[in-house]
Amino acid sequence: MSNVGELPSPDANDCAIWNPSAAARWSLLFTPAFGAFIHMHNWRALGQPERAASARRWFYASLCLLALQIITGAFNARLGSEPLLLHPLGLLFLLVWYFGAARQQMLLVRQRYGRRYPRKSWDSVLVGAVMAGAAYAFARAMLSLLLVALT
Repeated sequence: MSNVGELPSPDANDCAIWNPSAAARWSLLFTPAFGAFIHMHNWRALGQPERAASARRWFYASLCLLALQIITGAFNARLGSEPLLLHPLGLLFLLVWYFGAARQQMLLVRQRYGRRYPRKSWDSVLVGAVMAGAAYAFARAMLSLLLVALT
């Protein structure tokens, strides 16, 4: 694993990153998939491909959990029941991701750069997150309606 001293200097033009602490906070609204995606790109910009690969695995695991929520939501709609396990599982996943992965980048950036580093704008990724959230809600509703209608 790379040493903190091997990170690019904050003057490097290609080293602009999103604030990793803000990414973790936005994940409360947009799920850990959002934060893992942001952290994956940050690790790449910081020249840490092995950590970017780890963040990519967190991103894929988050997408799998979201897909599981869509599927179980459809079955719960059909059965007229509430998902008792997935809400706590989602919260647990968020906590494990935060303490197992997100916090590592937050601490490293704070230690290496403090508050002074080139930052990327949040505009495009937040618009993308809202669009992805809308697509998720639409897919969940359509699958639920389809399952109820077909059975």
